[in-house]
Amino acid sequence: MSEITPDVAEDYSQIVVDTPPSSADDSSKLAGQTIEQTEKSNGEEAATAPAVKVLFPRLGGNAAASASGNAVSWGSTLKSGSSVNSVSSLSHGKNGRASSPGSAKPLRSRNIQEVFSLDLDAQYQITKTEFSSIVQSVKQKYDVSVESTLSKTSRTFLISGSSDKIGLAKRELVKKLTKPVNVTFEVPSKTRSAIIGSGGKTIRAISDAAGVKIVVPKEVDEGTYDSDLEDYSVTISLHGDAESVLVAKSKILDVVKEETKNAKIVLPVEDSKLVPFIDLESVEIPADVKAQLFTNNDPAEIALNGPRDNVKLAKVKVINYLNELGLKIVVKKEKVPFKFHPLVKPSELNEKFHVEVQAPSISGDDQFVFIGSSDNVNEAIVYAKNSSKFHTVESLEISKAHGKNVKHAKNLILYFQKYNVLDQITEDFPQVQVVLPKVESIPALESVSITLISNNDAADAIKTVRKQIVALVNELSPEQTLTISDLDYHLFHKDIKQILVSTESDVPFIQLGDCFPGNDDILLITKINEDDFKPSDDELKVKLESVNQQLEPIRKKQSLLASNVVSLAKKEQDELLGESKVTLNLINEAVSHAGAHALIKLSTPSVNQITIRGDDHGCKIASAAVKSIVENSSTESKITFQVPTNVVSRLIGPKGANLQQIREKFDVQTFIPQDSKDENTDVTLTGLQYNLDQAKTYILAEAKKWSDIITKELIVPMKYHRTLSGPQGTYRIRLENKYSVFIRFPKDSELVTIRGPSRGVKAAYDELKALLDFEIENGHKELLKVPVDYVTRVIGKSGETINDIKAEYGVELNFLDKTDSEKAKEAGEVELEITGSRSSIKEAANKVKSIIDQASNFETVTLEDIDSKYYSDIIGRSGSQLKEIISKAGGDEIRNKRVNIPDASSEDKVITIFGPSDFVKKVVKQIKGVVSGLENSITEELNIPQEKFGALIGPAGSVRRELETEFKVRIHVPNKNSSDEKVTVSGSPANIESCKKKIEKEIIRDSFDLEIAVPAKYHSYVSNSGLIFQTLRNEFSIDVSHGNLTRTAQSLSRANYKVPENVAGGENESSNVLIQSVTETEAKVDTIPWRLTYSPIDLSDVLGEDYKKDEESKDQVLEKASKLIEDRIAEAKLVNTEGFVWSKDAKKFNSIVGPNGRNIREIRNATKTVIHVPRKSDKVNNVIYVLGSEEGVKKAAELICKRLK
Repeated sequence: MSEITPDVAEDYSQIVVDTPPSSADDSSKLAGQTIEQTEKSNGEEAATAPAVKVLFPRLGGNAAASASGNAVSWGSTLKSGSSVNSVSSLSHGKNGRASSPGSAKPLRSRNIQEVFSLDLDAQYQITKTEFSSIVQSVKQKYDVSVESTLSKTSRTFLISGSSDKIGLAKRELVKKLTKPVNVTFEVPSKTRSAIIGSGGKTIRAISDAAGVKIVVPKEVDEGTYDSDLEDYSVTISLHGDAESVLVAKSKILDVVKEETKNAKIVLPVEDSKLVPFIDLESVEIPADVKAQLFTNNDPAEIALNGPRDNVKLAKVKVINYLNELGLKIVVKKEKVPFKFHPLVKPSELNEKFHVEVQAPSISGDDQFVFIGSSDNVNEAIVYAKNSSKFHTVESLEISKAHGKNVKHAKNLILYFQKYNVLDQITEDFPQVQVVLPKVESIPALESVSITLISNNDAADAIKTVRKQIVALVNELSPEQTLTISDLDYHLFHKDIKQILVSTESDVPFIQLGDCFPGNDDILLITKINEDDFKPSDDELKVKLESVNQQLEPIRKKQSLLASNVVSLAKKEQDELLGESKVTLNLINEAVSHAGAHALIKLSTPSVNQITIRGDDHGCKIASAAVKSIVENSSTESKITFQVPTNVVSRLIGPKGANLQQIREKFDVQTFIPQDSKDENTDVTLTGLQYNLDQAKTYILAEAKKWSDIITKELIVPMKYHRTLSGPQGTYRIRLENKYSVFIRFPKDSELVTIRGPSRGVKAAYDELKALLDFEIENGHKELLKVPVDYVTRVIGKSGETINDIKAEYGVELNFLDKTDSEKAKEAGEVELEITGSRSSIKEAANKVKSIIDQASNFETVTLEDIDSKYYSDIIGRSGSQLKEIISKAGGDEIRNKRVNIPDASSEDKVITIFGPSDFVKKVVKQIKGVVSGLENSITEELNIPQEKFGALIGPAGSVRRELETEFKVRIHVPNKNSSDEKVTVSGSPANIESCKKKIEKEIIRDSFDLEIAVPAKYHSYVSNSGLIFQTLRNEFSIDVSHGNLTRTAQSLSRANYKVPENVAGGENESSNVLIQSVTETEAKVDTIPWRLTYSPIDLSDVLGEDYKKDEESKDQVLEKASKLIEDRIAEAKLVNTEGFVWSKDAKKFNSIVGPNGRNIREIRNATKTVIHVPRKSDKVNNVIYVLGSEEGVKKAAELICKRLK
């Protein structure tokens, strides 16, 4: 029998929590509020207790005063309609002391008071003396004052004393004065674990807070099984005072409601042919039920999730739908001649007729399977047949070539497929489809054919394709191939491939083991250069052998392996070690278990021999096993051994499952008597001797392990099953593999079982329990009511706000109802469920409340007294002014805001501002401030040269926009072609003056570090088509400008040259060079100013302070840059020649440029020339231009021509 180690939670399967019962007045909510909190027995502050505690006057009115200073009478002056609710409305300070409505400051007494009532029906019948004795004992024991008053139906008590004693005193009074009651009710058995909680935490909290005894039975109630809920019921018993029992019951039912509100039902789709046709959207199921089809499972499954009642309804509808669908779907088989197989296109038929088509998977099979509705299947078959009438299909038997060499033809098919040899033909003739035999069918082919398919109107194209394939096959003679068979594919295929890849461009190769398991052949094929004569057969042989020789290192490695050959008839090989037999797998497992390697090859090197190859240890193990099989080849051998009787049941397994597994694993017959009364039981095995020995070893090892097998149970609420199991069971599988145990998560029970060796079970249990505790700790829930009007604000645009809250606080947020539901419309609010840890829930709830508070504070203000001429100024250039207004008003942090300013020409003359009140007020104030400033503004003209207009405007108007924003002015810059050449600034006098100073000092002033005058005629060479500017920027952090001659400089930098007409070579020439003297052209100006500005980038934050210490000074950098430019000017003076290099194939220019321009940069540096490589889009794009000295141009042309070859 198996040992069962109970879970900690199992102690609470029969829970009995006994706490003194109490009662409370039905007319007051005070008792319920008090019971709902766990009483603090360790002297915590009274402020943490939720019971109403007030500074109440003593009976008689002579010891205390009311908040207003008037005496308060007690007893007969209490109105009949009064209740404790009137007391509970008083507010409390942070320290639990009541604050009087008429007093500015709370009283500072350390004592507090509490009032409560007990029904007379709930109390014991005792005498006044006994009652006084009880009250007196409580007063003395807890040092409190107790007073009471009696009415017709209840007795009201007033307890005064220190905060840590009042609760205890009240508990003592309730316990001694009231009578307990018993209440029973039923709940689903699946909810027991949730009611009990982790380690009894939940049930203990309910019991302590309510002060009742709670009994949760372990056994379910007979006859209570609900097939829809797939669960039994259990009866929970409560014992305590009436009010506390009701509170406890309510709390338990809340837990039950939470646990059972949703359900999941999984329906298996037993008929696999229905799966492709299932359309769950067509099934009318409730909107709040989510239906998903999982096709990866076997069988496929339909999962239904949602409210329990709706899920059950959806289940019925889905079952009916599947039954109806099963009646519609038919399966038909249709024979299709082999040559027409390519014309049957499953994807096309599925798209047109919604029919699944399965092509034959076995060589020689010509039957296609059509699955779908009867009409659709018939139409699909007719369509497939008709399509063959519009196509021409020809079969080209390439195995007739080269003396009907079928083996060579098969090799060619593999070559064509691996290297896509026929792609060029199919690209040239797209109307012809070329179909090669499938790789898996090649070994069984007696002849090899290629199928050609085209439309009937493309018959000529088929003939052309046929001729080209025939020519290609004829060219690839058997002499161009070499088959290598002496290397073991299984052991060395990776090494072989690594070597042959290096010569693949010249000698392609195919490892047949990639296509056909167990095949060691390697096929080498030589390519023949089309631009050269075909080599002789001997030359081809030498080329192939040279590649073969590269495999010699592998042959040497193979020769070092141990090898053994055992003789065994082919028939016996197939019977004992064939693919369908388990013996070969057992031998391989034995070798692997020993950490060795060995390969067993049947019918090698001859039909009646077996080759064993591997390392020494592996070869010895495998050879011994094979020799044992050869010597004892009978399958009727028997062995008997004993196992402990107490493990026989596990050995057999449920319904013999384990025993059947052993039979299949070892291919043996077993006999185990089940009525043995001895300590040990005989086990008899029949089969091949080697298999028997392996089975015996396995069974004895398992028996030893089973003797230590235990089962442990963990109560896991159903809602945590998926989390603990992990996606697709990954967490469960990890634990099972890690601890060698079996973990079962039942679909209809909360008891998760862990079974295996005791040590592994304990470790897996602890890890699983820790994960469960974590999930429970972070699975608290709280409901927050959100007004319907603010739900969209909480969700945010595209869920952005609610997703941010989830991510920031690590909680789950879920609205339990839709805003358009009847319940939400009636209540005006919906419930938001927040799930997470207690602290996270509190923070997330505060965040949601702040969003609601902010949303409720929104308002809309309109401005109708603003002149429309000021609208553009309020908006600003590109909206800059309005953006600044919104930003200053705090609008950057407000998502839902709006400032609408109509067009000046619009009939609508109202500015509308919407948002939080504070934001709206600030925006209105700023807009009025802008208008006020504009009404008092002036306009002043500035004398700025036209060439400085660009600097004033800046890139995309950025400089002007910054000035307008900074100084609150409007700047008008006229067009350069305008007769009005004055820049105007509008605004207040002070702002205009500040703006003018900044323009004059920082913007239009020439600012550079060094100026070099470069002769205009040398500018093109010095700039090197703009490359020198990149060098100065990248290597020296220097920017170059040219003042008001920027356009002239840019024009001179471009490669302006005219290509001679006679530069092109002849028809038989691939390139040509033309060199001539340079003709000087007059420039419009004498010199171009090169203004250098040093703008270093501070990388010390990235590279450290050491980098900053090693950085060169500004003067040093400028000196180096100046020398570079002057050296270029000196080189430019030697320029007297230009060259033109023409190429027949302009695509080769890429080799001139090289990766990242490396090649052309090397040529430029070596020859001190300017080289321009044309773009594809240039008018003349096949001529490279070279400029420099005569010697440099010739050398550059020579280098370019070499690379073009």
